[in-house]
Amino acid sequence: MPLKAILNSVLFGIISSIFTIGFKFFGTILIFLSYFSPLPIFITTLYYGIYGTIFSAVISVGIIILITSTPIGIIFFITNIIPSIILLIDKTNNKSTYLNFISKLTLINGFFYVSIMLIYFDKINIIMTNFSDYIQEKLGRDIIMTTEILDIIPSIIISSWGLILLLNLIIARKILGKHFINYQDRILDLKLQSWLIIIFILFLIPASLLNEESSRWFRSLALIYAIPITIQGIVVIHTLLKDNKNSAFLIYSFYTLVFFIPFSIPLITATGVLDHIYNFRDLKKNHSDID
Repeated sequence: MPLKAILNSVLFGIISSIFTIGFKFFGTILIFLSYFSPLPIFITTLYYGIYGTIFSAVISVGIIILITSTPIGIIFFITNIIPSIILLIDKTNNKSTYLNFISKLTLINGFFYVSIMLIYFDKINIIMTNFSDYIQEKLGRDIIMTTEILDIIPSIIISSWGLILLLNLIIARKILGKHFINYQDRILDLKLQSWLIIIFILFLIPASLLNEESSRWFRSLALIYAIPITIQGIVVIHTLLKDNKNSAFLIYSFYTLVFFIPFSIPLITATGVLDHIYNFRDLKKNHSDID
């Protein structure tokens, strides 16, 4: 590996660690940078491969352990380096696509949720109870955190980080695709495998039918598996809107709806499921060809 590549990999590892813990030294205003801590590692992995990933991982994890603690370093490894390893495996096998990353990440997120619930079940319940008490104390007694909401908070956190990882991957590929690597697939072409849809439905059915206590794990796992399907629903709607005469306005309105009216999200998820059956993008393309 050339010296320049080694130095760049080390530099990206340092940048990733700064993004992760920089707010400790420069103020909480920089905490938003922690959401982009995977970006330098992703760029290194996609461009330099295995050795670049190793250098960046060792440097970033080492700095974080030295400055903070070993548990924080382990969390960083799980949340940043393991996703990079997924990318590395796909790159090595010439299968570096959004589909492969999203599919594998969803499986890992589901496994991670089950693992932490089995190992830390009692501790998580205590944390959620304390969190509920804190919210009620700070925001007023009228704010009630129901058990149903508290139960899915761990899966919400896991799913949210999954979305952040995907955003970082999109940015990394945009940067590299503009100057260095010609990627064939686009996020707008995402088409999930059947097994993801089936697993989601298998979790959703008991989550809807069983009582609150019995359906806790099913609801959380259904939420984790709903994320890639919702992403597919978003790209389907985006694709259908972008060829319209007022596409810019329609797309802006759509994303405003997504961010400010959460009740629209189940409809988007349903669109993702239905697209697997009807393939709306191909239907639109075929209709355009006929016209």
